[in-house]
Amino acid sequence: MKTTVKKICLWAGAGLLVAALVMLLWWQLDIRNSRKQAQDYVKTIESLIPTPQGAVPEERWDNTMAVLSIEGTDFIGILEMPRFESVLPVAADWGKQYPCRFDGSIYDGSLQIGATTQKGQFDFYREICVGDRVYFTDMEGNRYTYEVTDLRYEEHADQEALTREESALTLFIKNEYAFEYIVLFCNSLH
Repeated sequence: MKTTVKKICLWAGAGLLVAALVMLLWWQLDIRNSRKQAQDYVKTIESLIPTPQGAVPEERWDNTMAVLSIEGTDFIGILEMPRFESVLPVAADWGKQYPCRFDGSIYDGSLQIGATTQKGQFDFYREICVGDRVYFTDMEGNRYTYEVTDLRYEEHADQEALTREESALTLFIKNEYAFEYIVLFCNSLH
């Protein structure tokens, strides 16, 4: 009887290890595919919008951001952090695969973009610091330049945590490995 129980436990343990390995490989493949798809979207967006030109946020009567739909996903722009060689598409609606607009508009200085620390998004989150440059290019080819002026760690990503009057762009990053958000407040450089 003891030998049978040992064999069952051994086979069950081996089965669990194989299942964990398969899940890990599947997860890595999904991340790799997501990164490649994000870069493909960036290339497509860049080929469809006007050549990016430096822009300064200015008052508009309509702060609605232009949207480009690619394969059923609506995008509002491209987010760059050159120090980390990060160039990502920004989806118009909330999701998880790419950085997404949470609220606001680039034109009135209220844009809030959410992302995660998963590989291919903001996996470099621990290295971000005050002074880092951030660029946002909209679908009209306007390229806005920002600088990270403050960063905070928050338990929640609600409007109270994300809103700061003097910030023209807010990025928040969900730490996939902890129950926290890293909130980056950025001011316009013009």
